This record gives sequence, structure tokens and C-alpha cells, in this order.
Amino acid sequence: MLPALIASAVCYLLVTPGDQHSYIISPIPHGKCSACCPVTLDLDIEYHFYTRKNPENPYIIQYGDKDALRSSPFNPSNPTTIFIHGYGQQAMGYAAKTILKDYLISGDYNMILVDWKKLAAQHWYNVAAANSKLVGRHLAKFLKWLEFENGINMKKIHVIGFSLGAEAAGFMGKFLKPKQVGRITGLDPAYPLFMKGEHLTADDAEFVDVIHTDSKHFGFPSPIGHADFYPNGGKSPQPGCGLTEIINMNIFSTVRHYLTCSHHRAWWYFSESILNPNGFPAMRCQTWQPNIHNCSGYPDASMGIAINPSVRGIYYLQTNPNVPYAKNFLKYDSNSIFDML
Repeated sequence: MLPALIASAVCYLLVTPGDQHSYIISPIPHGKCSACCPVTLDLDIEYHFYTRKNPENPYIIQYGDKDALRSSPFNPSNPTTIFIHGYGQQAMGYAAKTILKDYLISGDYNMILVDWKKLAAQHWYNVAAANSKLVGRHLAKFLKWLEFENGINMKKIHVIGFSLGAEAAGFMGKFLKPKQVGRITGLDPAYPLFMKGEHLTADDAEFVDVIHTDSKHFGFPSPIGHADFYPNGGKSPQPGCGLTEIINMNIFSTVRHYLTCSHHRAWWYFSESILNPNGFPAMRCQTWQPNIHNCSGYPDASMGIAINPSVRGIYYLQTNPNVPYAKNFLKYDSNSIFDML
């Protein structure tokens, strides 16, 4: 760890400009390494809690804070969905807030956004990857505490993770054993530094579904869940992510967006499925191959929120290049409904 005097001068976070494409960066990594800024997990991992009663202003619940938990509108009778952001992101970022908004439109949920922005800050991927295990362990501890204090039903918990957040969800499942949450959804789980070591697997929850959109680049290529979906073959570029389709941005935004667009499509597809549950019908494939591009037959599973937990196998589907991404589009005026909450 850095000495306190040095840490006070260099241990801070910056947010890059932009709405959808802003990132958290840090001059020095935060973590457990010898040259890292010090972290206190119980303080630096926050749980932002939302319901329909507080759709915009979260209760910040930290591990062990009984007063914060009791004062919150947490209802153990409602299903609980937890979202873990990815590398360089935060719980107040665009991906997390988009998924939050769609969930609260669709029903009564306890929504928890895990904020680990210090530990996930760019440009320190190797440290952030190691930190995902710390986050998974802490989330497992937090859920056991919730179960003890609030009587939460583990089977009614759905953990969603994007990129490194998906790997953190996998570690959560490993540290939670012998107990299991009902479902983990991995949104293009991170591949670099996880290809040969521990990573999200089907053993980490009662049901694990995975959406692959950037295979072998930022995302895991091979099937790792009970049900694995490969929209447009699961590889880059996803429709709408080609260089000619995003060239109108400034050069920095164009390069960054081109490199990450397909990776981010995973959370976009899932988010759209929340309000259009049957929008992504998929066909089962007999076997997986690296360049999977088509499978014969009829759609027999829905990618996204509405998947039946009994579904098993590998699935292929196509999407549109722009919103709505779903081929089976259902018009849904989300803004007007959200205003009514």
C-alpha cells in the first residue's frame, strides 16, 4: 500500500466527459497491491438500494449498517435484483441506471446497484480483474447479512453482472456456497485474465445464463452457463458497431466506441428485454463452434429476462443494428410510465 502522505495526493478518481460513454479513471490503482491506493472494502464497496418508492435517490446500505437497512423500503417479499457494473464504470453510470429504470417500470423489485468504482477504475485492468474477486467475496458476505437481518430469500435473488461485474458475480456464487442465489446473468463476462483461471460457471447459481457479444476480445467465447446466447454469432462487430456506423463521433470517441461497442451490446440487449420480454427469440444449436453464425429450426427460448430457468444449451439469434435491437419488437412507452412512479 502507498504511504498515507503519498496516497492523499494521488489517490483520487476522475470521470471522463460524456453520457453513455463516460468512464472512471484513476492515476494510481486502488486495491491490495504494493503500489496501490489503500481500500477499505466495507466503505469502498457500496450497495445503492432502489425501489419504486425511491426510483431516483438511493439508500446507501453498507455491510453491517442495520439502521440504514431498517430505514430503507426493502421488502423481502419482493424479488431482489442486483446489478454489478463493469471495468471503468460506476453505479451512477449509464448502464446501471438504464437497467434500473427498466426494472422499476416493469414491476416491484428491490434493486441493488453494487458500486465498486474505485476498485474498477481505469487504466488498471489487471488490478480491477483481481479486485473482482474481492467484490464477489464482499457481496456474498453482504447477502448472508441480508438473509440474517431481513430474511431475504436467496432463491428470489437475481444477480446480473456486466464484463468484470459478471466475474464478480461468479466469485460471489463461489463464496456463498453451499447456499446459492436463484439466478446469475453474465453479460459478456470478461475474458482477459480469466480464460485459464477462475471465472463464472454454471455452478455459481441455481441457474446461470450468459449473453456473449464480443467473443475472444473483451468477452468470454466458450459456453460457461446453463444457457448461453450468441446474438449475431456472439462476436465483434455486432450490428450497428461497425466503424462506418460510428464514424460521425470525434476521433477519441470513435476509437473507444468502436473497440467497446460490441461488448456493451450485451447489457443493451438485456435491458431492452426487461420491457420486451419476448423480443429476442433464439434457436438452439446442437453444438458450439467459435464462428457460430446460424442454427436451423424454430426459436424455442427467449434471451434476456424472460428465459425459462429449465432452458439448457447454446442459442443463436439476430438483432437489429439500432434501437429497438429486438427483432420481435413490442412498443413500450417507458418514459411516460416512469413518470408515474
